[in-house]
Amino acid sequence: MAFFHLDKEKCKRDGICSAICVTGIIKNDEERSPYIDEKDVYKCISCGQCVAFCPHEACYVENLDPKQFSKVDMQSLATPEQLDTFIKTRRSVRNFRKTEVDSATLEKIMDNVRYAPSAKNTHNNRWIITKNREETIKLADLVVEYMQNNLDSMPEKEALHYKLVARAYTKGKDVIMRGAPHLIVSVLPDDYAWKAEDGNTALTYFELSAHAHNIGCVWAGYFTSVARVYKPLRDALGVQDNEYIAGAQIFGNPVYKTRQITSKKPNNITYI
Repeated sequence: MAFFHLDKEKCKRDGICSAICVTGIIKNDEERSPYIDEKDVYKCISCGQCVAFCPHEACYVENLDPKQFSKVDMQSLATPEQLDTFIKTRRSVRNFRKTEVDSATLEKIMDNVRYAPSAKNTHNNRWIITKNREETIKLADLVVEYMQNNLDSMPEKEALHYKLVARAYTKGKDVIMRGAPHLIVSVLPDDYAWKAEDGNTALTYFELSAHAHNIGCVWAGYFTSVARVYKPLRDALGVQDNEYIAGAQIFGNPVYKTRQITSKKPNNITYI
């Protein structure tokens, strides 16, 4: 079976697929028909660029599933103005309803996350998601346990901060998970060179997709800092010693919605 599938009737020999091929393995024969030499098949990273940019739906590679292809409706794309508003109305949410996010919505969000860019199309992310508030609280308890029991090994300023956070939590104020029903954690192989970049890019896709589906979220800083170093918490998550926690977010149905776009600090840009 051929690795590179080409519909010769649809192909217009315009050279687009060979021009955008990331690894440069799509060549054109004397008649400008695209092909991939058998000796170069191993170089394909299944990125789907050839399919995505072909205006004629004329080709695909064996590693891709044609059943998942869909034609882009250009009329359904957000306008620049709509996208500007969407991005500027994304806010960190720290007030959540008790209701859990329904599974259908979460599946749609995670389906979008699959399309986050990844170095060499590796997509090494492994996701850990709590199903309900009870499981989320168990993890928060472990975060506070670490804060309470390791103050002596911390710098004075950090120890004081963690002491105050732990005190607030034990008095009933959830400063760890903010009352959110869910937590999502991005985990990648520790020896993967782009673990931080890929992990946090995927989490950003999660955050933006959640916003599109009216789900609120915020980066879980306390949790992430502790989960990277505290074995009982890593064990509770099922994270292995050879895995790296890129980041985490808490999420759920928000109590409030953005009503105005505020000002932000200007960009610090140097053009060279």
